[in-house]
Amino acid sequence: MIHGKIKNAVVIGAGISGLATAKNLTRKGISCRVYDRNSKLGGVWADGYHGFGVQIPKDLYEFPDFPLPDEVPHYTPGPEFQKYMEEYCDHFGIRDCLQLGTRVTALRRSGDGWTLEVEDESGSNIVQTDLVVIATGLYSETPQMPEIEGQDQFQGDILHNSQVKDIEMLRGRRVAVVGYGKSAGDIAGAAIGVADKVYLVFRSTHWPVPRKLLGLLPFKWGMLTRLVAAMIPPYVRSTPVTRALHTVGYPLPWLFWRVVEMLLRIQQKLGTRIANGDTLIPVHPIDYDAYSEVTMVPRPGFIESISAGEISAHRSGLRRFTENELILEDGDTLSVDCVVFGTGWKTGFGFLPKDLRIALGEEPDGIYLYRHILHPDAPNLAFVGRASSFMSVTTFSLQARWLSEVVARNVTLPSKGDMLAAIASLRHWKQSWMPDGAARSATLLLHMTHYHDELLLDMGADPLRKTGILAPLKELFVPYQASDFRDVI
Repeated sequence: MIHGKIKNAVVIGAGISGLATAKNLTRKGISCRVYDRNSKLGGVWADGYHGFGVQIPKDLYEFPDFPLPDEVPHYTPGPEFQKYMEEYCDHFGIRDCLQLGTRVTALRRSGDGWTLEVEDESGSNIVQTDLVVIATGLYSETPQMPEIEGQDQFQGDILHNSQVKDIEMLRGRRVAVVGYGKSAGDIAGAAIGVADKVYLVFRSTHWPVPRKLLGLLPFKWGMLTRLVAAMIPPYVRSTPVTRALHTVGYPLPWLFWRVVEMLLRIQQKLGTRIANGDTLIPVHPIDYDAYSEVTMVPRPGFIESISAGEISAHRSGLRRFTENELILEDGDTLSVDCVVFGTGWKTGFGFLPKDLRIALGEEPDGIYLYRHILHPDAPNLAFVGRASSFMSVTTFSLQARWLSEVVARNVTLPSKGDMLAAIASLRHWKQSWMPDGAARSATLLLHMTHYHDELLLDMGADPLRKTGILAPLKELFVPYQASDFRDVI
């Protein structure tokens, strides 16, 4: 909900969503300040672990209105993407908005606007603004580090993957990497040939998303089309055709996903035997597991490294540490002198006061919002970047454009009651079938197409982006990419 005339705004976070928001709001004549605790813009791309980078092709992960240069690799390395964000900032003239190295420590209501406490190397300051946009992403700056019995007596190093800036840190060591997401796989793979021994320990596996299906077809063609979007559990506001497909036509989507699972089991060698005769085959079906918080995009050669014994994989939880060992729940003992947790980050907005969290209806699985952006009980507060998708740069750019049109009164919001009803419907829909997790409230993934459609329709734009004589067929069978949205961002 937006009250009054917005003349100025504070954006918290100078990552993808923060920069896109500043660009769109300044174009509407709104004065913006963008605060970020880091001394360098980029959010998650400002810094990262050894070898970090974008895990999907660049035509899916770029600003729609500012394409990546042709010479950038198809899978953009992290440092190159950060440089690209610097160029985006200069191209759209928003560098003067940035106040880097500045942390927001408190936020409180002040009339229709907000008062913020910010802190930099010179001290603390009070800032007044009409609008606050929280663009810090899904997770906090605090690593998710499980507490394991006996870790205080362990004589080796216990690290989070974000601390592994140089793989040489692991040279000559016996390393256990804990986790089964991208970062865990990246660290384990990079440690081969550097560490004396590499273990990968995980409680459960997830269906991998290969760069090319069957080694031939880029994954976007098999996963990111409207046809495939019709095969997943229906969206909260689904069409009669989709509902019919998942009732009387249910065998078709069921069979589709079982075929996908079979192909992935073969291509990714998920039947590979690991420690204690276990395999890499996930427990849950792919159309459910795809909505978990862990997306497995294996680096090239990852499964082969496990098959060859270069990575010793253990499907088990952690029981306890000794001075120089890691004891697993299945009884195995790993002799290690370094443990790296690739277990992600905690969620949270430490600067939000308790009364605001209550107004936002914060739950264990996050904050549910209207269009994943606004809440009617928190006027003049918006979130951009709380929507996980396979095209997050495009998604965040659409959110930023939508918000700017709302602020400019070009998009009319429904009544408070209707907004609350929409939020309740979204909450019920997600909690009725998606895997539980701290960021479930923001999960979209394969449903991103339906979400993009809603934002575009709200703005009076055509959600069908494909053009040409074959446009109807393209809409069904050709995946969307960032360039399809260039004229609406």
